[in-house]
Amino acid sequence: MSLQWFKSLFKDELWVFIHPQSITFLRLTRPLKKGLKQHIMHKQVIALPQDLATKHLAAKQMGDNDWQILANYLKPMLKSAKWQGAVPTVIVSNQFARYAVIPWSNELAVEDERQAYMQHCFNLAYGDATKAWDLRMSEPDFGQSAMASAINRGLLQVLHEVFAEADMKLAAVYPQLMLAINQTVSQIKKNHLIQSENKAVTFWLVAIQSERVCLTLFDDSGWRLVKNVGIETDVSEQLTALIQREIVNCNVKEDVPVLLYRPESQRNKSLKLANHQVIPVPSHQFDMQNDQALNSVPSWVLA
Repeated sequence: MSLQWFKSLFKDELWVFIHPQSITFLRLTRPLKKGLKQHIMHKQVIALPQDLATKHLAAKQMGDNDWQILANYLKPMLKSAKWQGAVPTVIVSNQFARYAVIPWSNELAVEDERQAYMQHCFNLAYGDATKAWDLRMSEPDFGQSAMASAINRGLLQVLHEVFAEADMKLAAVYPQLMLAINQTVSQIKKNHLIQSENKAVTFWLVAIQSERVCLTLFDDSGWRLVKNVGIETDVSEQLTALIQREIVNCNVKEDVPVLLYRPESQRNKSLKLANHQVIPVPSHQFDMQNDQALNSVPSWVLA
């Protein structure tokens, strides 16, 4: 065991969730008397101006002035003694991220080739807007497609500058969907949410968070599909239509199970999808925002 790794166990962490409506700050500590399991020491939520949320509800593009508004709210908060000395990580809501599935290619030998390939895939999906985005992808297993995300470079630059001004080195920035994906994959392995006679597992993952619906499809070839759309009044009807359409487009069976990750479900109606088995995924403890949190950083981060 390295001394540096051992010391890191006792280093507090600051997790900052950024949404169009609010920013949530969580300071996490690992007390010895609780077996080094992370617990929330401090929590604070601040509201953001209504026009930021309105822009995303109206599908308008966020600009430099909007990122500066975020900076103006972050700066005074980070001066507080209760956040100082902790290692910061930022999680941005799905409103601030875009996603794409990157098909497998054995020709991507170096990072420049990978970036060019990702850029091509995002250009096909989103057009010229991708030129202003920072692109990252998960490390795929051999022969499998991968999930990739994009976050506006202006937002990333502002975040790094704000934390540097507070004398805090930003450890990572990653999108909220990855909490859902990591938690779902973990639960499948740990609790066998899906029963399969062979090693191949196919499932839909529906992540509903912060007025967004993310629909993904996974099978033995890796990630097949990702959709990130605004939530509608009747989300059950919305998702039923989305899944039925993608069943045809992706040529998958009707009986593929739907895994539901919905940390805000206690405040919403249950989800019912016609002709589909819906399997709830226990919420990531950060999204539950109780007194505990997961003990590890997700494997896919945007630095």
